Amino acid sequence: MKRIVLFAAPVMLAVTFAANAGTLNNESWSPNGCGAMPEAPAVNSNSVDTINQSIAAVNDWQKLLQAYDECMIREANADTAVIADSAKAQQTQYRGASEKITAEVAAGREKFSRESSSTGAGAGNQGYGNPGPGSPGSGGQGY
Repeated sequence: MKRIVLFAAPVMLAVTFAANAGTLNNESWSPNGCGAMPEAPAVNSNSVDTINQSIAAVNDWQKLLQAYDECMIREANADTAVIADSAKAQQTQYRGASEKITAEVAAGREKFSRESSSTGAGAGNQGYGNPGPGSPGSGGQGY
């Protein structure tokens, strides 16, 4: 039971952060779930009382600003993780397709190489290798 709770907590946090991740618009990123960035208070230094009130307001503002900053960092990290995971998935997809095509080409090349060897036919164009001067695809381009 303890393992399920320990596993569920990070998953729930990840879902929460992913749901509140930021927005990219016109090459500018901003968090979605953090509210507006707190505005700095005005400092009034006309008297001891007003400066003390200003200091208290600044202290409160700094706490709000810290909470905003922590929220923004969580969202940025969540977005970064989603982007990285998505890029890895796409890389896996196109690398798999590339490996499949490469294997098909190699199998076809091997098939015709065996057929050429068994019939005694000339070397001809063996695929990716340089077929020799005067042959179609000379220059190492292969067909």
